Amino acid sequence: MRAKIFLGVVLLSGSTLVYADYDAGLAEFQKRNFASAVHEWRETAEQGEGRSQFALGQMFENGAGVKKSLDEAYKWYRISADNDVLDAQVRLAELYLSERVDGRGPADAVEWLERAAQSGHGGAQFQLGLMYLEGFGVEEDAVAAARWFEQAADQDHVQAKNNLGSLYENGLGVEQDYSRAFELFSQAARQGDAMAQNNLGAMYARGRGVERNHAWAVFWFAMASRSGNDVSKGNIASSLPHLEKRQIAGSRVNIRSGAGTQNSRITQLKLGKEVYVLGGGEGWSQVYFDEDGEPVLGWVATKLIE
Repeated sequence: MRAKIFLGVVLLSGSTLVYADYDAGLAEFQKRNFASAVHEWRETAEQGEGRSQFALGQMFENGAGVKKSLDEAYKWYRISADNDVLDAQVRLAELYLSERVDGRGPADAVEWLERAAQSGHGGAQFQLGLMYLEGFGVEEDAVAAARWFEQAADQDHVQAKNNLGSLYENGLGVEQDYSRAFELFSQAARQGDAMAQNNLGAMYARGRGVERNHAWAVFWFAMASRSGNDVSKGNIASSLPHLEKRQIAGSRVNIRSGAGTQNSRITQLKLGKEVYVLGGGEGWSQVYFDEDGEPVLGWVATKLIE
């Protein structure tokens, strides 16, 4: 149940064309008139409008309304980045990280990531944290990694919260603090991060930063598994022996998504099916069970289990 840090180069692509002050090109883009959008943005880009320059770079990179050309895309990204457009600085760094620009690599990406990060770009702050943590393109420095993760977490970057939580749990780059780790894992887990959900389950299972509670551990391990974290399935097996095992008492019992019949049915269980009770109240119990090898969480009327 070792806490996991989100590692690896994470490209920050996915920037969307959301600026409101290059209206003509944006209006054409939204109507999927890509050639017209390119025409409008090229005109303002050539006049020095940084956001239009970034948009034009995206159009060339994706081949939308213009012949696809990474060279042209790179040219416009570089001009836009020099004009302090943060998304352009990040996209330029991404190209360097993926080594799609001849002669450029991770070390070249750091300059642009730092410029964007210092201007408050959460994604750039997170990426710098990863690079310092791994010594990728920079000298390995856990203290610097923690500093950048902290700044990104302050901007609600979910993966940065998980990574910072792992640093606090392990005392890496910061003073070890289980309570702070638990707080960060909790925030990221509730925002749907699968790795943080697994890490939060491990905190409950170990009693780190919180009173040991295997029911909550299984709950968060199951949530992590449903979110795609494979490690959590093995962790579930470690906590289940500490929980009460009971059986379905009715011939065919509805398992619901929440306590109460007004909630949707997620499945039905037959008489004798074994479940683990995680808790409950007011006549309803939350249960865990395995269905075709997949962890399931649901609610059942307490009177229907024995």
